[in-house]
Amino acid sequence: MNSILSVAGFDASSGAGVIRDVDTFFSFGFHGIAVPTSTVIQGPSGVERVKASSAALFRETLAAATRGVHLSGIKIGVLCNEACVRETAAFIGARETVPVVFDPVFAAKNGIPLITEKGISACRSLLFGKTAVLTPNADEASVITGKRVRTVNEARAAAVAIRSLGPRAVIVKGGHLKGDPVDVFFDGEGILVHEKKRVDAAVHGTGCTFSSILTCFLARGLSPRDAFMAAGRAFEELLRSRYRIDENGYYYVSTACRPDATKVCGD
Repeated sequence: MNSILSVAGFDASSGAGVIRDVDTFFSFGFHGIAVPTSTVIQGPSGVERVKASSAALFRETLAAATRGVHLSGIKIGVLCNEACVRETAAFIGARETVPVVFDPVFAAKNGIPLITEKGISACRSLLFGKTAVLTPNADEASVITGKRVRTVNEARAAAVAIRSLGPRAVIVKGGHLKGDPVDVFFDGEGILVHEKKRVDAAVHGTGCTFSSILTCFLARGLSPRDAFMAAGRAFEELLRSRYRIDENGYYYVSTACRPDATKVCGD
């Protein structure tokens, strides 16, 4: 079985971070390797605080977990601080042929910061240029560009501006835009948009899940453009069928997406 690496936070509620990533990888037929950058103290009601892993612990865990392993893809989420960004950039730099999806998670939904300002600066200078697809949401795109992103046209402009910072392609995720969500993709050749109906899903970690699905399609050999469309379709179906999480705990709606669900998850 081919392996995909997740470098992100550890969310004990399993709604986001490395646990959600690895679960998604398995659903699409990949073995997941999880290297946490931090422990995110979080439950269904939201993030309470974040404790970063030490640079030495992160570096040693990353080296041990991937030693001798062929990676088909790398997905990056919460990086916490400059030291973690530098370690991740050095790791990726030695694996230039492995597709990297970077979901630049800067803050929790309740506003609690998940990375320092120096960490964000290091992401710009050290990671963007090593990324196959960068997947900010509208708020994160606003931070990166310094301009407010709340409409589809603003998302289009942001995608073009962010790609000039180094990533091969950019997806500005539309969950935070006004009206129905519209994801905007730009790879230097042209803009694609994926219009969706807003789904009432009381669950955190949707951005993690989409970026993880995208990584799986890139790991299968799809181009960023084709992976964007395939991941968008698969994510919509998964969001409609997965279980929901609310302040009272967990409850199931129907079956989740599995590897044999070829009409949704297949090539």
